Amino acid sequence: MGNPRAMTAREVLEIATLGGAAVLGRDDIGALAPGMAADLIAFDLGTLWHSGGAVHDPLAALVFCQPVQVSLAIVNGRVLVQDGMPRHLDLPAMVARHNKAALALLARAGRL
Repeated sequence: MGNPRAMTAREVLEIATLGGAAVLGRDDIGALAPGMAADLIAFDLGTLWHSGGAVHDPLAALVFCQPVQVSLAIVNGRVLVQDGMPRHLDLPAMVARHNKAALALLARAGRL
């Protein structure tokens, strides 16, 4: 089993943001600052999945707990998810397509 103190939540965030930008050779992403591109997501920490940990360290709760559903997603200035729901998708139609594809896979595997 690994050492839980090997890396802090803040170190994980830095690797995911500034480190990711560095790996890509980009200096216009990786931080929230003037002139930087800013895609962002937000989670509702008032859920069972984050209970306890989010009270004293919200970042650690996001990094080390299971984020179940994005509450808000903004990509290139466009709100894609708001209040946990996709804004630009026909969700019922997408679920129907996924279910149809799953049934087709089962039929091809001889399991229907």
